[in-house]
Amino acid sequence: MNDLLDLRTGCWNLLILPRQSHKNLLFATAQLAEHSPLIVLDCGRQFDSSIVARAAGGRAEIIDRIKIQRAFICSEVATLLQQTPSGKTPVLILDLLTTFYDENVKIQTRKFLLESSLQHLQRLSHNTGVAVTTHFPPASPDSSYLFQRLRSCASRVLTHETTPSDTKQLKLF
Repeated sequence: MNDLLDLRTGCWNLLILPRQSHKNLLFATAQLAEHSPLIVLDCGRQFDSSIVARAAGGRAEIIDRIKIQRAFICSEVATLLQQTPSGKTPVLILDLLTTFYDENVKIQTRKFLLESSLQHLQRLSHNTGVAVTTHFPPASPDSSYLFQRLRSCASRVLTHETTPSDTKQLKLF
């Protein structure tokens, strides 16, 4: 999973992950924080501090290097990205599009906020590495548009899917 979080300066990576992979991502987050500070913007309630603490072996100095901020609606995501300083600290954004799929917010508003967010991702990636995670969108034209727009702007897109198991349940009788 650390290969996924290739946080090179000058680009931002979009990681399209299966939903069940968030624990692996949190382990990778702890491993990154072993070497440097890290900003985590949690947009989909994916950050579980107990998993990160376990991955860090309970070492407080690693956990203290992670600055976590949460957003619950798409306007908060755009504001968080706007307020995140452009510096040398790598940025990991968990489940960016989740809040943008909220159909209670007008699609024009969601598109506008996504465009603003994309500009801030570009700004942040000038001085440090940025990784954005998301999942495949729900089946709706609006969600598909938002997903494709995010995907088209990424410097690099990595898709990780779970492969269905070829094993079959054996019969007992």
